[in-house]
Amino acid sequence: MLQNPFKTYRIIAVYFFSSAIIIALLIGIVVSVSYSGTSDQIAKNTSFYQQRLLNELSKKMSTSLIGIEQTSGTSAKNVDLLYGRLRDDDAYERLRVETEIKSQLNYVVFGTPILQSIHVYSDYPFTSDTQGPVTFLPMTKLNEEAWYPSILETDSAWLGEHKVMSNGREESVISFARKVINNSNQYYSLMVFNIKVTSIRHLISSEDDTTNMALLDAAGRLITHAGNETKLQQAALTLKGELDKPSGSLRSGDDFFVWAKSPDSQWTLFEASSWSEMTSGSKSMAQLFLILGASTIVLVLLLTLFLSRRFMLPMNQLIRAMGQFSPGEKQLLPTDYKNEFGKLFHGYRKLTQRIEDLYESLRQQHIQQRAAELKSLQMMINPHFLYNTLDQINWTAIEADQTKISTMLAQVASMFRLALSNTNSLVAVQEEVAHIEHYLKFQQVRWEDKLSYTVTVDESAKTCLMPKIFLQPFVENAFMHGFHGAIQAEIQVDIRREENDLHVTITDNGKGLSENWENKPRKRGGYGLRNVRERLDALFGQQYSLQLSNREQGGVQVDIRFPLSDPAQDEKTS
Repeated sequence: MLQNPFKTYRIIAVYFFSSAIIIALLIGIVVSVSYSGTSDQIAKNTSFYQQRLLNELSKKMSTSLIGIEQTSGTSAKNVDLLYGRLRDDDAYERLRVETEIKSQLNYVVFGTPILQSIHVYSDYPFTSDTQGPVTFLPMTKLNEEAWYPSILETDSAWLGEHKVMSNGREESVISFARKVINNSNQYYSLMVFNIKVTSIRHLISSEDDTTNMALLDAAGRLITHAGNETKLQQAALTLKGELDKPSGSLRSGDDFFVWAKSPDSQWTLFEASSWSEMTSGSKSMAQLFLILGASTIVLVLLLTLFLSRRFMLPMNQLIRAMGQFSPGEKQLLPTDYKNEFGKLFHGYRKLTQRIEDLYESLRQQHIQQRAAELKSLQMMINPHFLYNTLDQINWTAIEADQTKISTMLAQVASMFRLALSNTNSLVAVQEEVAHIEHYLKFQQVRWEDKLSYTVTVDESAKTCLMPKIFLQPFVENAFMHGFHGAIQAEIQVDIRREENDLHVTITDNGKGLSENWENKPRKRGGYGLRNVRERLDALFGQQYSLQLSNREQGGVQVDIRFPLSDPAQDEKTS
């Protein structure tokens, strides 16, 4: 599975290598597109101009070669007209006709610059001048010629480049052969018009003699060429299916071919060029681009490396400072940055200062907590010592026959036992009711029959939870403030469950609340009610209600409502 490099590798490495790859790809694309576009443009331009050149050459070639064909036709007719007179019995007449034929053919050769010679094959025993341009040969000599099969099935044809004897030496020629046919459609002689190969090559070759150009006949056979013959013959085979088109171009490997046909489609000129040589300038330009691109990549990478290091320097300083942070130790970070790095350094300094403040606050809290724990330990009273002490005082009261004091001490001991035995902040309703009943019994000893009280608890509310020592402050206030100077005292405590709330109602028949009682300063007391409110805030937030109001019939009514709590949750949070 591929990993996200931005989450895995160092930022400087990701930034450096991503920049290098992107720049290299862009330069590669530019070079390849430039080279491809330049090569295509070179091919189009070369094809266009070479086709124009070949068309012009083809026109010139056609003019010359068609002239040879027409001349051969005229000569064949003249020979046919005179040939019948060679059978005359008059020797003088035969000699005169033979001389006339020779003269006409010599005139044709001398009048056509590109003609090298004319060979006439016939059964008549002409006499030939070995130094002259016209040579007469017997018909039996035709079977010895390599080109003869190509003329068997036609009246005339162009013969490919071959050798002929001229003035005692071989010379390369291109020939046009035409049969001489009488009125009876009988073929009795063959005239071969030999054209100087140098004349044709002069038209199709370049001055530096580097051209690979060939001339093909209508059948696609190689007539003559300038350049590498083997390569041109292979090219003719490669272009065999393409040469039906009037003109065109084709690339095959390293060869680039351009061809053009003559207007009468009798001739095809094609040129073979080296693609690598044609595009050498484009390759040189591409190489130059690559060199410039490589140099640019190196320079950009060096600049990228320099910038990335400069960018990463403050970040590395910040990372080192974060890794080496220890409360109380000074860290030296740059202060001369005014950009985003400066904001990072400033924010980090503020953060570390806040951490230092928190550490100092925690240290002070720890000191205070230790002092409070020590003070608490110093002031702590052993509950067993308190129980034993109260028990001894109780026995003393019994021995002194002080039953009231003994009863009051027993109730106080029970109250202390309930208060100190359970350390949870929330206790069961029945446990809290037992605590307040001990207090009421304690007061009952003092008030005797002047005090009457009732504590009512719904059966469904007995197992519910309520704050510990929660009812005593309200009942105690009634005795301290409401019943002061009273003849008869009555207190009622009612606890019931209402859906998801616990409702506590406490009523008395005391003096009631004075006006603005909450805002009046107290010489003593008042801490119990405030303590209850703070505990309710801490336990229930805004989900509780506590109301104190005067009753119409006299006295005070306290209404308290708070949500039910889960006993298991209270054990975890206590």
